[in-house]
Amino acid sequence: MPRRTVLRVSTFLCAVAFAAWPALAQDRPLYVNRDFRFGVIFPGQPMERDIAYTTRTGDSVSAREFFIERGDARYSVTIVQFATGPSVSRRTVEHAAENLRRRGEIMFQAYANYDPGMPGRQLNIRETNGRQLRASVYMYDHRLYITEASAEPGDVAAIQFEQSIMMLEPDGTDADRSGIDFVFAVIGDVFRRILPD
Repeated sequence: MPRRTVLRVSTFLCAVAFAAWPALAQDRPLYVNRDFRFGVIFPGQPMERDIAYTTRTGDSVSAREFFIERGDARYSVTIVQFATGPSVSRRTVEHAAENLRRRGEIMFQAYANYDPGMPGRQLNIRETNGRQLRASVYMYDHRLYITEASAEPGDVAAIQFEQSIMMLEPDGTDADRSGIDFVFAVIGDVFRRILPD
């Protein structure tokens, strides 16, 4: 690819990223809960409640659900903390994903690790009521993270919610070791290669 084309593409991507970032941050602030170790862009202030979660072995364990209901749309994050067992379990993630698959016609699904060693699934499901369920399941450090955005197809808040989930370390930093820092490092490397000293 010619240097000018690479430069134009890189410049365009940087401009879009930097232009969009402040607007997103102002429009829908990131909700962070350090006690339950997650962050996500909710379309408002979520409510929370304790719920029971049924594991793949049939046991019932307590979980915490954070949610917003707006009209027919619903956005939720469920955190299930396991006191015992492995730090991560692909079978536990798959069980949660299977429960989501039962909600309708699968439009898209993928194995999507949050970061190496942190198993996950991403699902897009057409529900029987006509809404689209955008969901993900991840597990890290004895915690199962289940996100669900059930809204009209193309709902911007649902797309933003789906893509914004963050799992946090005890100190509040993102558990994703690549994340945005990796993206900016790659962009910086591209500029270093194509721009003269």
